[in-house]
Formats: sequence, C-alpha cells, structure tokens
Amino acid sequence: MSENTVYNLAKTLHKTDELEKDFSQMLSGLRDTIEKEYLLKIRSAANTEKTFAVEHPPREVTLLRAMSAFMDEDGKRQIDRMTKSLLFLHTMQHIQRSVEDFSAGNLLEARSAEGGISEDLPSPQSAKMAGLLLTLALTDQF
Repeated sequence: MSENTVYNLAKTLHKTDELEKDFSQMLSGLRDTIEKEYLLKIRSAANTEKTFAVEHPPREVTLLRAMSAFMDEDGKRQIDRMTKSLLFLHTMQHIQRSVEDFSAGNLLEARSAEGGISEDLPSPQSAKMAGLLLTLALTDQF
C-alpha cells in the first residue's frame, strides 16, 4: 500500500507550533543580520560625525561656551540647548557637504581602506541615502 501523502502533509501543517518556531527563528536571524550589517554601521558613522563636531566646534559654539561661565543655572541650560542645536546643525551641514562632494564626483574622500580608489563606488543615490540615514541616527544623539 502506498503512503498517504495528503495525510502526512496535513499532519505536518497541523503542527503550528513548529511553524511558529521556524518563523520566530527566521525573524530573529533577520533582525540580527540587519543589526550587524546595517544599523551598527549607521550608528558608528553617526558617532564619528558627532565626535568630529564636538571636537571641532564652530566659533559660535566656542563663544556660547565661554559665555556660559557668566550665566546663572537657567542661562547655562539655555546655552547648553543652543550649543547642542548648533552642533547638530554643524554636523548636518558637514554631512550635506560630504554628500554633495561625492555626488559631484569629488572622490578624494571616497577612497578604500587600502588608499586607492575603489572600483565599486556607490552611486550618488546611495550617498544621499547614507546622508539621510546619518541624519536620522543623529537626531537621537543631540
């Protein structure tokens, strides 16, 4: 007598616990991959941009910080908010310039780790997307 394939398939499909477990494992793997391959790189790039802005503040931020010493606590808080806003704006401008430079074909900044220009350069649209993702990641940090 031959095997009843309909019965075997129905039996497999009836066990939804296994299916839910399989989907859960797939989603977990997908989440881990997205976190490692994309989100960590975006956050790292955003941290690098923020660190650059903090270490190389515009003159206005330096002036506000100097003025802060002569303010009361409320004034210091207001200056701190203004400083963060200016640093955020300065960082956004730096990112925008980088995107524009790349899109215009200025490849000096688009060098590979080996020091040469990569054969597989990203498109200007990818550079714009990178700028947007950096902007979104930085809104959380300032």
